[in-house]
Parts: sequence; structure tokens; C-alpha cells
Amino acid sequence: MRISFSTAGRLARVSAMALLMLGVSIVCMTYAAERDPRDAALPGQIPEIIQKVIAFDKSPKKADKPYRLAYLAEGGGNSYGKARDRGYADAAAKYGFTLKGYDAQFNPQVQLKNVQDAAQEKFDGFLFAPTADAAGCKMWKDFLAPTKKPVVSLDLTMCGDADYTPGVAATVTIQSQAYYDFHVEKAFAAACEGRSVCKGISLSGFAGSDLFSRWDKAIENGLKKYPNVQMVSRREAKFDVRIAEQITQDALQAHHDLAFVVSHYDDMSVGAVAAIKGAGLAPGKDVQIYSVAANALGLQQIAAGIYNETTMLLPYEEGYYSAVAMMMALAGQPVNGYINLKDIPAVVDGPDTILITKANADKFKPQW
Repeated sequence: MRISFSTAGRLARVSAMALLMLGVSIVCMTYAAERDPRDAALPGQIPEIIQKVIAFDKSPKKADKPYRLAYLAEGGGNSYGKARDRGYADAAAKYGFTLKGYDAQFNPQVQLKNVQDAAQEKFDGFLFAPTADAAGCKMWKDFLAPTKKPVVSLDLTMCGDADYTPGVAATVTIQSQAYYDFHVEKAFAAACEGRSVCKGISLSGFAGSDLFSRWDKAIENGLKKYPNVQMVSRREAKFDVRIAEQITQDALQAHHDLAFVVSHYDDMSVGAVAAIKGAGLAPGKDVQIYSVAANALGLQQIAAGIYNETTMLLPYEEGYYSAVAMMMALAGQPVNGYINLKDIPAVVDGPDTILITKANADKFKPQW
């Protein structure tokens, strides 16, 4: 049966559709304008560098030759390092390269010796995770750059650069100062909305490390933006569950109105949970918890309502995509730029944010 409409009816429908599309466009433009640039890119706004990396990785063929690469790790043996190793293993299986690892044990002096040794071997390229910004920069300039082989830096930025270090084939990381600022600011905003005074504690890593410096600077930056926040404890927790528990316990004894904990690592945050429960309080409700990692443990805590939010770290993807960037350089297609892991498909095509909460946790599958 054919249904016909009057001209007036058709015009009314066209007008209504035009208004609807205009409304959708306004909503989309407003959403895009409000998106914090420190968060994941919108699906239609993936940076060109990421697009090139993804397109290259879709190629089914192995590299032209079995390249031999040096992996100069900052440290290994922990769950983060093991996840990165799995990323390298999968990339090696796909592209056909071999990898020789050097473990610096989080010690710049050990890494210096590793870099010197690796520079003397005939590697085709170097995957370099610096133990420290300044020290790593000097190692690269003094020993790796003179080899004329491609270097991909990862994990930490170096040479004082906010992201990409000019001269390397690519910088692959997520842990920039902007990343930590974003995490802390979102935690302060969520935990302290509507409070004239909002007390919290910070659980950090190792004092003196670059990660600690970035974390502590993020706390400082957050306090300037949210003057109602009072950090009643900012002690070094060394990524240790027991130390985190003791720090939280001490804070709760002195401040019964503690509102939140901001923590540098999901596994360490478990210590804060124990202290909060020990005080007869409910973690995630009476005292909110904002953590970092979004690993399997973190997502379990999110699902249980114990953590309020956890911000992604992506060690598997860091390993995999730094290897892809190396293969691009060896194929004569160097990225020569910053691969920010917040914009990769696992994030953009999943929750499309690096902030994982109970509302979006089902859209993200951690690789560690």
C-alpha cells in the first residue's frame, strides 16, 4: 500500500527533521567543545599519528628482515613490566623481530651500564624506557643517538619534554604531567563537590623518582584549582600495601571526617581499603577512593563499589605500540612524534575515557 502525504505534511516533516538534526549537531559540538584534551579523543577526532600507527599495524606481513632489537627497561619483574613484556611478545610474533632485554632495576647507574653495553652490540634499534628524565636524556644523546639506529622512548618522557622528544623515532607513553593533573583534578572535583572543607590523603610511590615528582606536582596543581581541598597527609607510600594502610590509618585517627584517598596504584590502594574498613567505615562511600592502573584488581574493586574511579595505565599496549613504532621506523616510515596511549582503539572504541567507574567498566578489558 502506498501512502501519500500532502505538501504541507511533507514540509512539516522536513522542518521537524531539520530541527532535530540541528539539535543533534549542537549537542555533538557542545560535547566536543567540553571534552578535556587530557582525556581520550572522540572517535571522530583520533590524532593523525595514531591513525597512521593503527593503519600500519593492520598490515598482515612480517618485517622485511628479522630485526634484532634491544629493550632497555627501567625495571622489570612487577605486574606492569610483565604486561609490557606480553605486548612485546605479541608484537614479535607478528612482525618477526627478536628482543634482548636489559633490566635497570629502577637504578639510573645500572641503566647507564646497560645502555653502554647495548650501544656496542649490533642492534637494529633500541626500545628505551628511561629510569629518569634527565639521566635518560643524557644516555640517549651520549650513547644511543650516535649509533644512528632508531630509538623509541617509552614509559616516561625525557629531556624535559612534555611529550615527544625530537630526534627519537617516537615517544610512547601515557604518564605525562597532564595525565596526572587530569587524574588528581577529577578526583578532587568528584570527591569534594558541595563541601566547604574536603579532607583527603595522597598515597604516592617512591620519593625522589620522576613519577613521584609528577604525582606531587599534580597534587599541588589540584590544590590551586580546588581551594576547598585539604590534604592532611602526603607521605611516601612506596607502592606498598602495608605502608598505604598505615598512612590511611594514621590519617583516620586524626581526621574522622576524611573524605577521600587519592592513590598512585590500584594494588597499593588495597591498603587504604583495609584501614577504612578497620575504622568501621565503608570504602567508596564514607571515604571515597580514586586510584590509578585500571588493572584486573582495580576493576574488581570498581565493580564492588570499593573504588570510586581508577585511571588507566596501559603497559601491554605500551609494549605493543612502541614495537609497532619501531617497525615503522625500520620500514622507513618513522612516526617522529608522540603516541599518547589514551587515544588508541582499546580506549576510544571502549569507554572513550581513561577514567574507569562503575558506569563504564564493562566497556574496558584490562590486559594486566
